[in-house]
Amino acid sequence: MAGRREEKKQAVRQAIYDAALRLIERDGYDTVSVTDITRAAGIAKGTFFNHFPTKADILAAWYDALIADYLAAQLPQGELIDSLLELTMGIGRLTRQYPEMWRAKNIEAPRSQSLRVVEQDTDRQVADRIEALLRSANLPAQAPDPRHLADLILALATGTWREAMVTDQLDDAPDRMRQRLQTLLGTIGACHS
Repeated sequence: MAGRREEKKQAVRQAIYDAALRLIERDGYDTVSVTDITRAAGIAKGTFFNHFPTKADILAAWYDALIADYLAAQLPQGELIDSLLELTMGIGRLTRQYPEMWRAKNIEAPRSQSLRVVEQDTDRQVADRIEALLRSANLPAQAPDPRHLADLILALATGTWREAMVTDQLDDAPDRMRQRLQTLLGTIGACHS
C-alpha cells in the first residue's frame, strides 16, 4: 500500500514539474502562476504546495536535475584545455535549450534559498569535475592547488557565460573561454598553445 501511495505521490510531483517547465518555457516565468501550473497538471492548488513550497522550487528542481544529467556523462578526454572547455561550455550550451528557465533561475536565485543551495551544490560538483581533470593532467610543480585552480576556472566559465547572455553574444562564449583558459593555464606553464 505504501509503495503505491509513494508512486502516486511521485507521479503527481512529476506532473506538476512537467506542466511548470512547459508553461514557463512557453509563456515566461513571471507570466505563469501557480494556478496556471495546477490547472495544466490537473490538480488542486494546495497539492502544488505539498510538493513545491514555492514556484522557485520548480526552478531549483529543474537546475539540479539538469546539471546532474549533464555530469552523469564521462569526463571529457583529450588535451587539458579542450577537456576543460568541453566541460564548462557544455553546461553553458544548455542555456540555448532552456532560455526562459535559465533567465528565471538567474533572476530568482538571490531571492530563493532553495535555488542558492542547489547552485552551491552544483557548483561544487562541477568544480570537482574540473579538479579531477586538472589532477589527471600532471600540472607543473609551480601550479596552484588543483582545487583552487578548479574554483577559478569555474568562476571564469560562469562569468564568461553570464557576459555572453547579457550581451547576447552566446556564439562568442567558447572562443572567449578558450582565450581565458589559455591565458590562465599559460601563466602557470600548463598550456603551450
